[in-house]
Amino acid sequence: MVTFLTREELEFLDKLEKDMMFSTGRHLSRSQILQDMAELLSKTRMNAIGIKSDDELKKKIQEAISRMNQQDKEKNPQDKSEV
Repeated sequence: MVTFLTREELEFLDKLEKDMMFSTGRHLSRSQILQDMAELLSKTRMNAIGIKSDDELKKKIQEAISRMNQQDKEKNPQDKSEV
C-alpha cells in the first residue's frame, strides 16, 4: 500500500521511531507503527457509515479512541499511566 503523508505526519512517525530506538534500543518501522495504529483502531469497532468528509472521519476516530480510553479507565481505575 502506498500512503502519502505530510511532512508533519512523517516527522511525527520518525519521532516515535527515534524515541523507541533511543529509549529502549528496539526498532519499529514507520510501517509497523501505522499497522499497530490500525490494529488498535479496529478494536474500537468503529465504522465509517455516513461519513462524508475527512473531518467527519477524524471526529469519529477521536470519539472511538475516547470511548476506548474511558472503558480502560473504568476497568483499571488505579492505573495513572500517561499516553
